Amino acid sequence: MKKKLFVSLALAGWFLIPTLTHAQFASSVVAYTEGGGVDSGYNDPTAALGAPSQVTPGIYGGPVDPFDAPYLSSQIVGIGTGGSLTLQFSTPIQNNPGNPFGLDFIIFGHAGFNITNGDYSGGGITDGSLYTGGTSDVRVSVSADGTTFYTLNPALTPQVDGLFPTDGSGNPFLPVDPTLNAADFAGQDLAGIRALYNDSAGGAGFSVAWAIDSNGQSVALSSVDYVRLDVLNDGTPAYIDAISIVPEPATWTLAITGAGLCLLRRRA
Repeated sequence: MKKKLFVSLALAGWFLIPTLTHAQFASSVVAYTEGGGVDSGYNDPTAALGAPSQVTPGIYGGPVDPFDAPYLSSQIVGIGTGGSLTLQFSTPIQNNPGNPFGLDFIIFGHAGFNITNGDYSGGGITDGSLYTGGTSDVRVSVSADGTTFYTLNPALTPQVDGLFPTDGSGNPFLPVDPTLNAADFAGQDLAGIRALYNDSAGGAGFSVAWAIDSNGQSVALSSVDYVRLDVLNDGTPAYIDAISIVPEPATWTLAITGAGLCLLRRRA
C-alpha cells in the first residue's frame, strides 16, 4: 500500500510539472493595437506568449540576464502610445494573498541594468539604472470574462518594463521582493543581483487584489483570465516579453514533491 501511494504521488507530481509550467503563461492573444512610436517589426503580439526569454540567438546573442535583455522582434512585442495588448490565460490567475509578497502574476519586459565600470566581458557592475525600458506609462487591467476589465490601482502597481530586468536562469514563477529599488542594486555585479533576486527570474509583480472600479473602489475578484496593457499618451512604447502566473502554493508544492519522489525512487 505504501509503495502504491509513493508511486501515485510521484507520478502525480511528475506529470503535473510540464502541464503546470505550460499553463502558467499567457496562452493566446485576444486583441492588439500597436499604437504610435513602436520600432519597425516589433508588432507581433504572439511574442508575448509563453515563457520569458532565456537565450537571445544570433551573432550578438547569448544568455538573457539582467545585463543582457531580450531585444529581438521574435522575443518582445511593442505597445506604443494609445496602443494596447490583451492576453488570455488557459489557467486562471488566482487572487491569493498567500503567494510570495501577495503577488499573483509577473510581467517581463526588455529592461536591462547599465554597466558602469566598463567591463562587458562578465565582470560588469551596475549603479542600478536601466539602459532600456522603465519609461512607459502603462495601465494594467484584469478581467474574469474578457468583457469587463478592472484597472489595477496605479498607486500600488510597479512600472511595467522597469525593475526587475529578466534573468533567464531564474524561476519565472517567483517574484522578486517588491521593496527592492534601484539603489539596492547599485554596486552589484551579476552574482550580487542574483542574490537579491533570490532565485527569481525578475519581472514586475502584480496582485489581482489591486483591482478597482471606475469610481476607484476596490473590487473583490477571486480570479481572472485576462490581462490588458494600455500605453497612455506619454510618447514612449513599452516592450513586453511574457506574463507568468505565480502558482498557488499547494499546487506548486505537489509538483515539486512529485518530482522529488520520482528522483528518490530512481535513486532507490
